[in-house]
Amino acid sequence: MTETLKECVWFYTGADYLVINAFLWKNRDALDPCIEIVWQNNTGMIREAKKDPGEFFSSSGLDGAALYRSYIKRTPPELNADSKKAMLDQAISDLRLICRSMRPADGPERLIRNMERAFVLKDVRVGEEVELCGLTSTSTTGQKIDYGVQDLRQPAQILYIDIPAGTPALFLNNDEHEVLLPPMRYRATDIGSSCGVPTVTLEALSPLDAEILIRSAKESFPEYFRDRQREWIFKRDRNEPFERI
Repeated sequence: MTETLKECVWFYTGADYLVINAFLWKNRDALDPCIEIVWQNNTGMIREAKKDPGEFFSSSGLDGAALYRSYIKRTPPELNADSKKAMLDQAISDLRLICRSMRPADGPERLIRNMERAFVLKDVRVGEEVELCGLTSTSTTGQKIDYGVQDLRQPAQILYIDIPAGTPALFLNNDEHEVLLPPMRYRATDIGSSCGVPTVTLEALSPLDAEILIRSAKESFPEYFRDRQREWIFKRDRNEPFERI
């Protein structure tokens, strides 16, 4: 894994996944708040790391000074229409890099994803096809998720995802044994439960075309991607137009 990809994954697994997936899922209610969450998170990291970036990011496995510079580059001093667009452009660049960096799985794998209540798959029947349009974060071990409380809460739903050999994936080899899957089409092969938690077993069929998804998502957010109209205004001191982009 290149240093550029390692840094990209660092940001994705930190908070940037919120923006990427809200964008790909065309979630109008979530995208703008997610951009603000990422901006607040990055601003806080910059503030805390400023004194000694090398020490602050020592556990990241990355060059602390370079990572600090990337936080500054990715984080505008304030949020407005232009800076939100820049952060979304960065998220799309990260998405493309992650998808390009995925490699075919050596063999079949059963992966596990814990689902929060807001994102459970509802009314899925065996044999039906399901499209997961975002990047799907899974685990080879199925560890329970720590939601920030003292004990570990059970997920609202567990997905068992069976991928055949050759399926594109990015194995992160981190503490969570995380595996990122691209936007994908699946078939439901089983509906059940485990320790009282509803389960859905999905068989990976084929990746979705990320570029088609990006183009479609852009059309759903014209306020971010429409061609900016040139406005002509006149200087007060002389009748000379100048251009404001």
